[in-house]
Amino acid sequence: MLAQGRFWRVTLSKAEDSVIISVIKESLPDELRDLRELQFEVPLSKWNRLVKHVRSDRKLLGGILLDFAKNKDQVSPAVGSDRLYWELQRVVVDTTTSLVERGALALASVDVGVD
Repeated sequence: MLAQGRFWRVTLSKAEDSVIISVIKESLPDELRDLRELQFEVPLSKWNRLVKHVRSDRKLLGGILLDFAKNKDQVSPAVGSDRLYWELQRVVVDTTTSLVERGALALASVDVGVD
């Protein structure tokens, strides 16, 4: 397990080439029970794309998550729920830290031209 919150669990795939973000079914409030099958499988090669926009606009993040969702119809209600959205942001950041610590993800400096 890479990270876990009240509503989300994040693991590395068996092949260790993608991150699986799953909703924790038992913890969902009654009004969100329809989301119990929600899962995202994000290839490590695409993880930066998710992290880059995790704190940006909900619609942008939701659009990115659609690319990785198993149940695409469940993405909008999940991103629309403040509780799920805020915790998703946190577990994505925690997961990034875990991936770097494991050596599965490397940080690289970016040369930014400064005048």
